[in-house]
Amino acid sequence: MNSDTRWSAQELRDALTRYEEELRAAGKARNTVNTYVQHPERFINWLEGRYVPVQSGPNWGRGTSAQDAGLRLNSTGPPRYGPASFTPDPPPAGTGVSAGSSRYDPLGWYLAERQEAVVHLSFVAIERIIGAPLPDSARRHRPWWANERAGNHVHAKAWMGAGRRTANVNLNAGTVDFVR
Repeated sequence: MNSDTRWSAQELRDALTRYEEELRAAGKARNTVNTYVQHPERFINWLEGRYVPVQSGPNWGRGTSAQDAGLRLNSTGPPRYGPASFTPDPPPAGTGVSAGSSRYDPLGWYLAERQEAVVHLSFVAIERIIGAPLPDSARRHRPWWANERAGNHVHAKAWMGAGRRTANVNLNAGTVDFVR
């Protein structure tokens, strides 16, 4: 191995995406693919200073702050979950998409900018867009992808606010279509 080889975080992420595609093409089980991909993703986040390991407990994730959850805060503003170079643009004017405070807002903005009738995205691509991992329930339970505005479904509100509905959710392949 050449010790002079250097990879940027983006090059590592691109290689990881290619690796995930090869795993899926080889017929690996969804859970296997998730395990093989999520651990290196966390390592890359750690390299960039966007992840700090923390002790988890029985109530981890309930009412914890971003810092408590192992996410480092940007010293000049709100938490940074995405790549250091990623700053989501505000929602396009006239789209009806609000500039709220949901971590899924960048997905709504992304979808609002797309002209095609169907936007096909992998779960990994969605995670890159929102700059954070999807919850486990998104990978395990089809109802997470339901088109519901009621309750606390901020994720559904993001794509529905962009005039989209989900279709063709494939939990095994880790893909979903957003249709007009």
